[in-house]
This record gives sequence, C-alpha cells and structure tokens, in this order.
Amino acid sequence: MKKRGFINSRDIVPLLILIMLFVSIDLGNAQSISEYWSEDFRPNLINIRNPNGKFYAYIVLLFNENPHFINLIQEDSIPLEMIQKELFLVNQYKNYLRRIKNKKLQIMAEKMLDIYKHPQKYDDKTLKSIQIYLEGYNVILQFSKVGVSKKERIVLDYCIYGNKEPINIIHPLFNIKEKIYNIQPFIYYDEFNTSNSTFYFDMIYINPEEVQNDYTIAKMVLAGEQVDSMFFVGSRITEDIKHCIKNAFVKSISIKSDILKMFEIHELTHKILNNHYNYFDQVTGEELALLSTIYPNPFLGLSVLYSYMDYNAINPHKIAALNFIRFLAERTGKSEFIDNPSLVKYMDIPTIKKLSKEQFNSIIKNLR
Repeated sequence: MKKRGFINSRDIVPLLILIMLFVSIDLGNAQSISEYWSEDFRPNLINIRNPNGKFYAYIVLLFNENPHFINLIQEDSIPLEMIQKELFLVNQYKNYLRRIKNKKLQIMAEKMLDIYKHPQKYDDKTLKSIQIYLEGYNVILQFSKVGVSKKERIVLDYCIYGNKEPINIIHPLFNIKEKIYNIQPFIYYDEFNTSNSTFYFDMIYINPEEVQNDYTIAKMVLAGEQVDSMFFVGSRITEDIKHCIKNAFVKSISIKSDILKMFEIHELTHKILNNHYNYFDQVTGEELALLSTIYPNPFLGLSVLYSYMDYNAINPHKIAALNFIRFLAERTGKSEFIDNPSLVKYMDIPTIKKLSKEQFNSIIKNLR
C-alpha cells in the first residue's frame, strides 16, 4: 500500500512508534500496546559495518561513484571532490580488497572489479548468474550495459543491501502469474520511505513496521483493548473498522499472515497493472487494489475501505472507496449506502465477493 504516515527508520523504529503512542494515549494503555507490539516482531535492519555491508558499500562507490554508504561505515572517509576521478575510485576499491579476510568474499569482490574494468568479457547470461550469486552476500543489484564496442561499460540499474523473497500468493482476481519479489532492505533508503511501491519491474516493498502496526491493532481489537487513538491503514480506528476486524478473524489463527497477504495483494495489483497494462492512474489503481483485497477476505478488505473513507483529504484512496460504495448502491438498489456507508458491512459475504469481482472485471475490461 502507499505510504500511510508511519515512521520508517533504523533499529529504533518500534521505540519511536511507542513514544508517539505514549504522547497520544493514557499511560495505562501504552504498556498494553508495548506488549502487543513487541511480540513476534523482528526488524530487518542490520549493521552495515559487517563484511557484507562493506562489500555492498564499495560496489556502490565503484559503479555509482557514491560514497554515502562508505561514509556511514566511517564518517567522511571519502571526500566528495574525489568521487568523479576513476583512478581514485579504483584505488579505494583495491585498498578494500587487500583488507578482506574471507577468501570467498575476496574472490567475489575481485570479480566485481573485473566487471567494472573489463565489461566486454561478460555476456548477459554470465552477468545474470553473478547477480543471483551476489544475493548470498545480501547485495541485490541489476547490471545493465551502456555504450557500444570499446566504449561499452556496465552500470547498475539498482543496488540494494538486503534480501528479497518471492511473493508466493496468486492474485485473487488477475489471471496473470507474475514473479514478483518483496525487497527487504537492511538499511534506510529514501525511496522505500515514501512508498511501498518500487520503480523496479519485479520488486515491491512492504514496510514491516506497517504490517506489525496493523497486526498489533487487530490483536488488540480482538482482545477488547482500547485502540481509538491508534491508526489502522492510516486512519483512526472507527467502530466500522473494529466491526470488520472482529468478523475478519472470527476463526482465523493466522492473523499476521492474513495482514501480510492483504499488503501483498494490494501491491501485487499495482505491479501487474503497471507491468502488463502500462497503466498508472492512481485512482483506478487504488480501486482495483481495494477490490482485490475485499474479494478474498471481505471483512478485512472492508476494514481497509472504511479506513480510506475516514481519510480527511480527498485522495486516490478515498475516491476509490467512494467509487465502490456508489457501485454497491447502484447494483443493489440501496441508495442509503451513499449517505450511510456503515450499512455496507452488513451485506452478506457472497454478495460482497460477487460484486467486488464484477466491478474489478468491469474496470479491467475498459482498460483493454
């Protein structure tokens, strides 16, 4: 889902969120939130000063002329005025090579220098196999060739320090199988702080703090805890949202996996829409994503709809929710849905599923 106002920082993220909660709620309830939040949560963030992190930082320096990550390891160790001098970059990388103690890592680091210096030696198939091998060192990158003949060089379309895991779910409404990965960065990146979507064809980003936040709220709602001052999918928690959460998890023993699946379906919808339809309209994208989350788990999907409805600003999320409310009113003949959207949550599940799929297919048909 698009960025929804949650903090995305380093290892202190859970603590910062708790501090914010302490300010907005009574201290008695804050302790309860702390207990629910800490359970089952393990941040992905890792210290970049370890061997894999240093390897990553020097790859970025060499190929992208970017000293930022090395300067995270040792502040101001690479002067900015020197980074555009190729000899300086190569010498810095060679100095790094001499300091590597692990033989396998040294061989791989030497291979990267050879790719940089002699791009003509490497065909696309070889580069692809090296990309896959680098993932074992937590370096997620994509090589790209630019220039021709002797002026050909290899650049990096992207280079991320972290892991990527395949999204194993099948989209509930698109009849398209897409090999998409969830990127899990180990350090802070601005690009992932602004959106769960990415510019990369085969990757999405799902913020683990957002998943944990919504999972925590769901557990607290089911336990009868006070959650009115918290935010679910970016909205203050209304009675409509509570009702839907309670009904979404009546028999479920996998709350967190269901919450994660909600995120995955949402982002997978956007990615398929972008990749296969070359379509980027925000309102349509949010409407299709909302319908895709409602169809497999209607009450959980409706909790998202009510969150969007409660947004103060008129944005693509809220417009998408209003569009579906209007569609339901038209198809069922219940115009009262428009004035009182709370009534939608009392619709029977088969009808909700049927109409969400119908509206989804109608929108897709008009895109072709």
